[in-house]
Amino acid sequence: MLALVAHEHSFVHVRAEGVLTGNDYRSFEPGFANEVAHRGKPLPLLLDLRGFRGWTPGGLLRDIFFDLRHRATFSRIAVIGEKRWHKWITYAASPVFRGTLGFFRPAAERVAVEWLQQASQAVEGAS
Repeated sequence: MLALVAHEHSFVHVRAEGVLTGNDYRSFEPGFANEVAHRGKPLPLLLDLRGFRGWTPGGLLRDIFFDLRHRATFSRIAVIGEKRWHKWITYAASPVFRGTLGFFRPAAERVAVEWLQQASQAVEGAS
């Protein structure tokens, strides 16, 4: 499952759980595009991988295309993960995105949120 999480923060919050398929991305992308259109770019993203177990081959392909399409969408990406490989894929994805990626353990979620809010304040201050 791939879902937008509703909240009142200045960043977009996405949760990935289980094994992601191509259909998960097809269901997720319209709502995500609408959210980005309302907020403008670049924007901070909190990507919560707690419970994420990987992709099907079709899901991985859709993820790669999604990442490439959105490489300039994010000012910062805070990834919250509990597995060692969650950290590895965060750093492996760094060259794809123009924004900065940071990896945070679940216990440091508040630190991740503060890091994203700093990015929002910097963008607002530059406007």
